[in-house]
Amino acid sequence: MRLIGHRGARGEAPENTLSGFRYLRQLGVRAVELDIQVSADEELVIIHDNSLERTTLGSGEVCRTNSLELALINATQRAFPDWPTIEGIPTLRDVMAILKDFEHIQFEVKAATEQDCQIVVRKFPALWREFGFGERAFTTSFNPQFLQLIREAAPEIPRGILFELGFAGNPVEEAIALDCRALGPHQLRCDQALIDSAHSAGLMVATWTVNDPARMHELAKLGVDGLITDVPALALREAADLFQPPT
Repeated sequence: MRLIGHRGARGEAPENTLSGFRYLRQLGVRAVELDIQVSADEELVIIHDNSLERTTLGSGEVCRTNSLELALINATQRAFPDWPTIEGIPTLRDVMAILKDFEHIQFEVKAATEQDCQIVVRKFPALWREFGFGERAFTTSFNPQFLQLIREAAPEIPRGILFELGFAGNPVEEAIALDCRALGPHQLRCDQALIDSAHSAGLMVATWTVNDPARMHELAKLGVDGLITDVPALALREAADLFQPPT
């Protein structure tokens, strides 16, 4: 089973920051999930929320702030006041440069509007090709519209569909319809029937967000392929036997 850092390692380091991704590398973890939003000047930037307040010392909406302003906002010391470095919100290019040696990357696209989806579809493939990620880097989303658009624009980029606990449809059928390679279920939706169905369809299953070592063991027994966690250092201490080492 692959251990995947959630937004870097958001329970142990500032989320979606260059520091957080470097922290993950220092742990020896070479798999990560992170989030893409679109700034006011149509730059692809790495932040989970639509607004700045929860994760930074700034305020306002990401979509109304340009990337140069975002780069100057303190994104490291909101949740970690004593973090030794102050960093802004990074661009996708900045982060790809940091992650070029990673073995598995999930770029979750948070674009909420059709216009933002189109911007990501226009810009992401060129960066993906420039950094040579190939099969190592997926685009993932809860938004089927985005997944269809990126499929049409760049079918060679692997895709994964995410779904919440309350998703009412059949997630495996949805993934097949969109020609996805990966399924990202909420961890409480994972049972043997779902995992077996996904594997029969050739889908990798990477579940989120799992911070309890006992639950990690349960999911490993079900045959989950990847486990997204906020606390990779804890996972390596308490459940190291579950995870494949980086190559």
